[in-house]
Amino acid sequence: MARSRDPHRNVGRAIAISLAVCVVVYLLVAYAVGSTLTITEVVDANDYSLAEAAWPVFGDAGVVFTVVIAIIATASGLLASQFAVSRMLAMLTDMAVIPHRHFGLRGGIRQHTLVYTVVVAGGLAVFFDLSGIASIGAIFYLVMDIVIHWGVFRHLRTDVGARAWVPLAAIAADAVALAGLPGRQGS
Repeated sequence: MARSRDPHRNVGRAIAISLAVCVVVYLLVAYAVGSTLTITEVVDANDYSLAEAAWPVFGDAGVVFTVVIAIIATASGLLASQFAVSRMLAMLTDMAVIPHRHFGLRGGIRQHTLVYTVVVAGGLAVFFDLSGIASIGAIFYLVMDIVIHWGVFRHLRTDVGARAWVPLAAIAADAVALAGLPGRQGS
């Protein structure tokens, strides 16, 4: 297994570089779509606006390439998320923060939590559409973030040297984002 030579310095640097690359890629994609399509065409294309923007320049090959890249990106994102969530659950289980049952499965806690996350994700995929799953994930993330910041504000602020306004500002930003999520509209 490869190890980082100076993890305290290099992991943070790698995260910052990754975020910078993602920002640049997203800005380039937004510019490409915005310069090729009108706002009405972007709204009409919905989730396929990048493929729609590639069509005038590259034709059907551009659309196929965009779809293939989207499939690869989605699959790799799902795989990375599954392993990240299962590792976090395994860590929390080892810390006795969450309970664990084997349910007759062989292997250790890491394998069990990986199976559990795949089963839960599969269940979500069966009962919700992708936008519903994304909304549920965003809501859970924002609520979890509010709870963590509240815990830092109430219990750890002096221990970690945090100024009171920082977690409170984060809670306010999360609350604004949570209030801005669209609710389900009845037909």
